Amino acid sequence: MRNFILVVWLLWLGLDHYANGQATIKTNLLDIASSALAKNPTIVRSEYAVRSAESNLQIQRSAFDLNSFSELLLQTNQYVLPGADPRTALVENSLLKSNTLNMSAGVRQRLRTGQLTEVSMNYRFSNNNYPLNTYNQPISTFLGNNAGTLNLSLTQPLLRGRGRRITTALEQSYTLYVDNAKSNNEFANSYELWQIATAYWGYTAAYKNLDIYKQSENRLRNVLSVTEELIKGDKKPAGDLVQIRADLASQERLTLMAEQELYAAKIFLGKVVGFSPEESQLLDIPQNDFPSIAGSAYRPDLEKADFVRVAKERRADLRAAKQGNEALERQYQFAQNNVKPQLDLTGFISYGGVSTGNGMTDALSSFSNYQGRTVGTGAKLTFTFPVNNNLAKGNLVKSYVAMNDQNVVVNNLLRTLELDISNDLNYLNNSVAGLQKAEEVLNYNQDVYNNERIKFQSGLTTMLNLILFQDRLTSAQLKYLQAYRQFANAIINLRHDTGTLIRSDAKGFTIDQNVFYTIPDPTNN
Repeated sequence: MRNFILVVWLLWLGLDHYANGQATIKTNLLDIASSALAKNPTIVRSEYAVRSAESNLQIQRSAFDLNSFSELLLQTNQYVLPGADPRTALVENSLLKSNTLNMSAGVRQRLRTGQLTEVSMNYRFSNNNYPLNTYNQPISTFLGNNAGTLNLSLTQPLLRGRGRRITTALEQSYTLYVDNAKSNNEFANSYELWQIATAYWGYTAAYKNLDIYKQSENRLRNVLSVTEELIKGDKKPAGDLVQIRADLASQERLTLMAEQELYAAKIFLGKVVGFSPEESQLLDIPQNDFPSIAGSAYRPDLEKADFVRVAKERRADLRAAKQGNEALERQYQFAQNNVKPQLDLTGFISYGGVSTGNGMTDALSSFSNYQGRTVGTGAKLTFTFPVNNNLAKGNLVKSYVAMNDQNVVVNNLLRTLELDISNDLNYLNNSVAGLQKAEEVLNYNQDVYNNERIKFQSGLTTMLNLILFQDRLTSAQLKYLQAYRQFANAIINLRHDTGTLIRSDAKGFTIDQNVFYTIPDPTNN
């Protein structure tokens, strides 16, 4: 019985430990950010956009696919000969019967240099019930005639579609669109990571805010306890309790509001990561603290030009815009070429022969017989001139507008990039100065409150003064926490705007926890 109770107890402990392990989600900044790569809807959709761009490129490459073609024709004819036709005496019931089998197959491909090549083979078998051949020699009825031909042709565009640069223009443009989609995907990841880090620091601040309000509440409870003891010793009037209890009730209200803000910050963090409502509520307390000035590699002599240079090299949205612009330039070249008339020169060569007989050997010998052999060569010039050419002209204008519009996008990104960096550095410098001042104010208020509490216990100051300095201490703690949050946000703002918040390689995206704690190094970003 004792062993059974022990086993049940151990089983209960194991199940309780497992349940507690499943009851929360570890809230580590790096783990949360990594989870977003698989869960965040914006990131998932951005990856689909890359796949869509790759499929569009595959469609454009289909213009250079090797295409096969074939044809099979079976035909039977019956012709009632007129009475005056001399063949009526040679065929039964004046009914001329004929059969035809025609087979052809071949391949054609447009080369990336612009030429169109085609290789084909044609075989024709025919017979009839007429007892004479074309040379009026007597033959058996339905004796087959075999004819085989091999053809090779090469078409060279002379105006529209001439040259590799034009022929592959669309393929090249969609290759750039694939790179464009990948760059946009990288920027989308960076933006979502920036949002996640901002939400995480908000969640951390909300958690610490609640702790500050609880500390303030506990200090007021201590004041209330000390006042009650002083009243018992006739050192304080009983009326002082009313003011303290009123301040305590007000502080309890602020604590409840802080709890609501913590809950809202938790749900918002889960929302930007991509968690479900149930997963968002299971987020544990934040495990990462705010970055420190000493560990952030901050220095007051940061040069804006250095970070602008880094941003121009690393910003994925700028790279995507330039790739889109280059793709549109390729399409504009293609549209310019389509305005030209079409002039194609085709050279061809053919080889064939004929044979008589109904057997397979007779069919194959049509390609090898010397008698009846045919070899032909020639050239053909084809000219096509669209009189109005509205389609090509309209596409040219649209392509020109799109290309210049994209130029505006690139130039605007370069303009706003420098403004963003300037704003980020100013915000970083101010947040550092603000954090240092907030720490100084907090230390002063902590010392003042400690001194005032000792004086209050000795009866050397009033309760109102103690409550006043307690409120000032709470306010200083909150402002110090807010300054820390602003400093943490300043780091990720600069990281995102310089394109150094996330890295991409052939295996995907990598996130380094240092990006949340250090400013980018322009010499080694």
